[in-house]
Amino acid sequence: MKVLQIGCGGLGSLIAQQTLSHGHELTIVRRSRQAVPEGAQVLHLDVVNDEALTALAGLQPEILLYCLAPVEGQSYQQTYVQGLKNVLAQVSKTALRHVFFISSTGIYGEHQGEFIDDSTAVAPADADGQVMLEAERLLYDLPCGHSALRVSGIYGPQRLYLLRAVQDKARWPKQAHWTNRIHELDVARAVVHMYELLASGLVLPAHCIVTDGVPALQHEVLQWMAGQLRVPLPDTPPMQPQSGKRITNQFLPQSGFKLQFADYQAGYAAILADHRS
Repeated sequence: MKVLQIGCGGLGSLIAQQTLSHGHELTIVRRSRQAVPEGAQVLHLDVVNDEALTALAGLQPEILLYCLAPVEGQSYQQTYVQGLKNVLAQVSKTALRHVFFISSTGIYGEHQGEFIDDSTAVAPADADGQVMLEAERLLYDLPCGHSALRVSGIYGPQRLYLLRAVQDKARWPKQAHWTNRIHELDVARAVVHMYELLASGLVLPAHCIVTDGVPALQHEVLQWMAGQLRVPLPDTPPMQPQSGKRITNQFLPQSGFKLQFADYQAGYAAILADHRS
């Protein structure tokens, strides 16, 4: 299938590699002049500010993926709402079958340990979540299918917030906080899995959660990582009150998608091994 991918940062590069490995034809739009994966075509445009977006009208994608992240000088509103609006105004709808938007589980506002799944109603609790929901709503009037992929916390070899927290005890949580995550490679694999489902003729949902489905308390994750690294533990934080949410998904596992990294222990094992070496 012909795929137009908007954005090619760390996650976007992994998605692009997976897209090409599955034999899809790929055109990437990115701001910077950095290289894209071999085999992809590239247009260097800033979809937030560039007046040259009319170049998109000459393309005939069957799939549009919007996976931008904010850069310095651009707000959430500009990146996720204005940029998406600009792209949807210019891209040809002639062959377009489906639009995918990389959203966030931040649009769920629960913060007291509640369980969240694909059927949970959205209620953003902060401004960033409100922006994401506003962007998702831009998809509603499209003449083709659309899916907001609500991704939980992404981790990977270059996303080392928790590793830094293990080594800086001042960053350890002061309460029992539920966290939800997915390895960046599994996010990329999930996106292309959705492409394959579309190619097979399956009707895709308007939204679905992308997570490993194994919520964990943040201090327990840090304690496990500290044990792997053999660094001393700080005092155990109090277990109450709970904060955060416990997120699981339904559509992806039911559709046959299999995670490469089933939980944080599987995903961080290789990362920590590289760090130790």
